[in-house]
Amino acid sequence: MARNKWIYGGGAVLLTGLIIWAVADLPEIPTQTDEPSGPRIMSYADNTLSEERDGRTIWKMTAEKVNVDIDTNNTSMVKIDGTFYTEDGRTLTLKADEGRMDSKTRDVVLSGAIEATTSDGAHLRAKEVKWTAAEGKLSAEGDAEFVRDDIRATGDRIVSTDNFQQFSVIGNAHIEKGGAK
Repeated sequence: MARNKWIYGGGAVLLTGLIIWAVADLPEIPTQTDEPSGPRIMSYADNTLSEERDGRTIWKMTAEKVNVDIDTNNTSMVKIDGTFYTEDGRTLTLKADEGRMDSKTRDVVLSGAIEATTSDGAHLRAKEVKWTAAEGKLSAEGDAEFVRDDIRATGDRIVSTDNFQQFSVIGNAHIEKGGAK
């Protein structure tokens, strides 16, 4: 009988050890949360964005891909064809590699090797073009160059409120008359 007590006692110790091991080794149950783990993004292919004021289109941009942050409504764009319109009917068309628009200010920043042309034959080149909606201002920044008729302007930044009919050159400004290429 003493032998049976040792067998039952050893079995009870072994069973207790297995139960403790099983309970201690259980994986933690992941906590579920309704909070998103990153930005919530909606993507669109070949979408067009635009801004209108008083029934007149100010600008229009078609992008190969548009991403909209659901929470902020801020927009990012890839491979953009854009057009800015003036009240007198002139346009400035451009291509940009990428861009973004702030949903609150409606400001747009386009970047990449930007090449733009106005409907009256002027050419603009820059690394970045910014549209400041509140001021109705276009700024070409980063090795900016503007060529119209026989005028060639270069600088860190070229700014205009009328699609470069009139403009200002800021930083390292250089204007050549008769030297346009």
